[in-house]
Amino acid sequence: MVAISLGPPLPQALPSYRKSQRRQMLFWLVPPLAWFSVFMIIPYAMLFYYSLGKVDYMTFTRGFSLANFVRVFSTEPYLGVLLKSIKLGLITAVGSAILAYPVAFCLAFHTRSERRKFQIYLLVIVPWWAAYLVKAYAWKTILGSDGIINKGLATLGLIDHPLTLLIYNQTSVALVLIYIFTPFAILSIYSSLERIPTSLIEAATDLGASGWEIFRHLILPLSMPGVIAGGIITFSLAFGDFVAPALVGGADAVMISNIVINLLGVAFDWPMAAAIGIVVIVFGLVLITVSSHFEEQGKVRL
Repeated sequence: MVAISLGPPLPQALPSYRKSQRRQMLFWLVPPLAWFSVFMIIPYAMLFYYSLGKVDYMTFTRGFSLANFVRVFSTEPYLGVLLKSIKLGLITAVGSAILAYPVAFCLAFHTRSERRKFQIYLLVIVPWWAAYLVKAYAWKTILGSDGIINKGLATLGLIDHPLTLLIYNQTSVALVLIYIFTPFAILSIYSSLERIPTSLIEAATDLGASGWEIFRHLILPLSMPGVIAGGIITFSLAFGDFVAPALVGGADAVMISNIVINLLGVAFDWPMAAAIGIVVIVFGLVLITVSSHFEEQGKVRL
């Protein structure tokens, strides 16, 4: 007669099972935790460490002072440039939303053919295939003294001398940023509109609501999380941009990233540059938190 062993009793097997589960969990957690530590936690910790120090005769001196953070919010040009960057970021966010909403609305509700929808969607994505520097420099050739606009106006006899107000100012920087970052707003708003159930619109139509009433009381409120999320994305990208101000901006259009570059490459004031970097990162984290909050609100409503 052969005895069949059913294994050790459950109380004895349970510790071994738990140990095996912990090893398996560590096996999957260690790589992402190591990556996050090496490329996120350690660099940010070093950035914060440098922000607490100072530079004496191009030599870094460590310390534990918040003086650099106080300078960011109390002295020029840091405070003025920071506010200017916020203003240009807000202009970019609003301008991108105004341009993006009709396109996203057309994609979501007025494009029935999947082929046509794909074509419009492709036109939105295609500009991303071009290098950022190429797109920004193209606007310099359009708005410059010898650009297309000035040459066209001169050919029509409307101007005798090139218009200098088209470039090297905050307006030209905002125009370039809106052009470059509008696709992000389109995709964000479109994803929000796409989640609106068509049954709600059909029910509103059956109850006698007009197209404007449906848009004002139903579609627009439900799509606001996408509008706000897209605005936060475009604001964050524009706020930290440095290529557009360098190419089409003048002395009046310097942004906070250009100040950081000058601090690192010209003034060699690494602690001040690190303090500005920390401020920008914290500002970005706040915006991401707000965006996530509105995204969750939109999901709850739907």
